[in-house]
Parts: sequence; structure tokens; C-alpha cells
Amino acid sequence: MDSSFRIVRSIYFYIILLVTLLPAFLSCSTHSPVSNKNTYEIKINDKISRAEVAFTQKGRTIGLMFRDKLDNDHGMLFIFPHEKNLSFWMKNTKIPLSIAFINSKEVITQIDSMTPYSLMSHTSKEKVKYALEMEQGWFRKNGIKVGSKVGLSPEIRNLKTE
Repeated sequence: MDSSFRIVRSIYFYIILLVTLLPAFLSCSTHSPVSNKNTYEIKINDKISRAEVAFTQKGRTIGLMFRDKLDNDHGMLFIFPHEKNLSFWMKNTKIPLSIAFINSKEVITQIDSMTPYSLMSHTSKEKVKYALEMEQGWFRKNGIKVGSKVGLSPEIRNLKTE
């Protein structure tokens, strides 16, 4: 009798543990869309979008890899400490993306389309400080072209980059 009581108590304990921890495990997915709490508003021409900002080496390295989708009008802005020729690829990135390279004057100098999982490098032709990744075709659909002015908020400009 004592041993069956221990088994029941043990099973009960594991069920309670599972019910308690399951929500925490489910919320830790790396396959989530861009999070609203880490996003900033970006204005290009008359179009307003939101972008998660990658301003640390780790954030820029991971980028949008492993994501299943992006919310409408959401993307990722990569910020670098100073202007240089930037190069991006799509290793481990599931979502077809377009990338806009943006100089320190916040003007788009180049827009490229990128294919999921491709190891092909997309390198800026000019030195730039920013790169904005959005769902593939987003720039074209919104009439945004090379030469378009990007409006970055003071909060974005004041982020301390690594």
C-alpha cells in the first residue's frame, strides 16, 4: 500500500510540474515573429513600418534566422558602429526577404532580394551604416526605391552599437 501511494504521489507531482512549466517552454520558441516590445517605428516616404533593431554583434549575427514569419510591415534593422561595406546571407533564414542598404545620411543606396537558405552574399556597393530586412517585395510594393529617405527615431540613432 505504501509503495502504491508513492507512485501515485510521484505521478501527481510530475503532472503538476508539467502543467506549471509547459507555458514557459512554449513561450521560449525562437520561431516567433518579430516581437513588438523590441521594435521601433521607421518611416520611409509616407510608409510607416516597425522593425526590431539588431545593434549588438550577437543580434546582428542571428538576425531573422529561424523565424517562421514576419508580421505585416515588420522587419529588422541592423545598425553598425560606423559606415562600411556590409554583407548579408540567408543561412538558416526561412523567410524570403528584401534588404535595403542605408547610409549614415539615412538614404537607401541599394535594395536586393534574398532567397531563403541561400549562402549567396549580398554586399553593399557603397559604405553604409544600416541595413533593413523586410518581407520580399515590401519595398517595391510600397514604392520605396534607391534614393528614398529613411526616418529613424532619435531612440534608434542613440542606441549604443557594439
